[in-house]
Amino acid sequence: MLKRSLYDALLNWKANNHQKALMVDGPRQVGKTFLLEEFGRREYRDLVKIDFLVDEDARRRFGSAQSAARVIELVSLIAGHELVPGETLVFFDEVQRAQNLVTFSKYLVIDGRFDLAMSGSMLGVELGGVRSWPVGYLHTIDMAPLTFEEFCWARGVPQSILDQVREGYEKKTPLDDSLHGLLIDLFRQYLVIGGMPEVVQKSLNTRNDLGVVRQVQADLLGLYREDIAQYAGNRSLQVKAIYDAIPTQLDKENKRFQLKTLKDGARFERYANDFAWLVAARSVLRTVNVTEPKPMLARTEEQGRFKLYLSDVGMLLASYPAEVAMAAISGERSVNFGSVYENVVAQELAALRSPLRYYHHSRKGEVDFLIETRKGAVLPIEVKSGKDYKLHTALNSLLGTDEYGIEEAVVLSEANVSQGRRAGKTVHYLPLYMVGLVAAEASTPVTDSDALKGVRLDPIDFSGFSE
Repeated sequence: MLKRSLYDALLNWKANNHQKALMVDGPRQVGKTFLLEEFGRREYRDLVKIDFLVDEDARRRFGSAQSAARVIELVSLIAGHELVPGETLVFFDEVQRAQNLVTFSKYLVIDGRFDLAMSGSMLGVELGGVRSWPVGYLHTIDMAPLTFEEFCWARGVPQSILDQVREGYEKKTPLDDSLHGLLIDLFRQYLVIGGMPEVVQKSLNTRNDLGVVRQVQADLLGLYREDIAQYAGNRSLQVKAIYDAIPTQLDKENKRFQLKTLKDGARFERYANDFAWLVAARSVLRTVNVTEPKPMLARTEEQGRFKLYLSDVGMLLASYPAEVAMAAISGERSVNFGSVYENVVAQELAALRSPLRYYHHSRKGEVDFLIETRKGAVLPIEVKSGKDYKLHTALNSLLGTDEYGIEEAVVLSEANVSQGRRAGKTVHYLPLYMVGLVAAEASTPVTDSDALKGVRLDPIDFSGFSE
């Protein structure tokens, strides 16, 4: 089994949140089913898995159930033995095929005879028909393709090496040149292979046979297109046109999605739901422009100005000719990999639940990404693919605008760790393989209570105001 960092989140749910049903969401083929099965076998005495995609009889029986009591009865029949609280995990796979179970999950949790986990495909677009959402009784975890760190685990990189990377990042000191070179080579492999579990495993099994790897990626791209045809209804042609246009759009100097490529005179309002469908299906990553690089970035988002990236960088490169993939592996400078590098940064930020935003101003220029750190500061991130990685006019402009209050910035490239000063502010030049550590600087979502653990509020005394 490929090691996934999400496993710790599942353990945390079992320890602290099993009073809620678990829903694992994410793009197609990122390993949701496999991870939950492995979790159930390792952490519970008894795993009861019901797959509504392959088991037509179960789909019919559970789909027509009119009460939680009937659902429990059916689960008991399938299990064939007593369901022991705390020791039994019931796993509903492809739950979008029996949507009533999402509603009933509240009552199944209250009943307490088993822990409940659910997963499925296309949940963002297929669960719109749930008649009553179990607010307060559902814990959702997002699963993404393998991050670069997880890719390193799969490749057998020693933890001591990853610790050196973390130390270099935290202390902002360069790594040994030979080690840096090896990590850049590994990162280039990640660009081509990507993070889809089947692809990563195939690369391991075939000792990096890129022909086989690209064939698996082509099959996955075909599967994603089939999903559009199956689930996008009467707008499937428009949605597919958007999806197919992304690699070409990213290859342009201005990577913002150009509606005119779909149709002359096209307006965002006409296609807004099509873009939203792709985002909800987790097939693409959407980063929106903000007009003010100040804390509370969501205030100035421009929903009609955005870039689209594929959910996996390997699938993006598989959309280009094989020569481009070979150039990426060899680090050939004749090819501009700016779009590929931006895609992988967006992918890492999204994997760590950071909202995707960039900054564009007609006079000040464009900065690739903006994140809000745990300290509440805005951190600009610029992604560079060439040797001139210290040339960044737009970033300098942001740092030199006092009203923005930005104190530091990050530039990601293939170069080793170093630091510079622009407009009296610090610029951290970091290698691309540190992107996950940069992403971890993003602020913790309000749904994550870990940041507030141990913080207690003093009681407020109103006695002096009593009559």
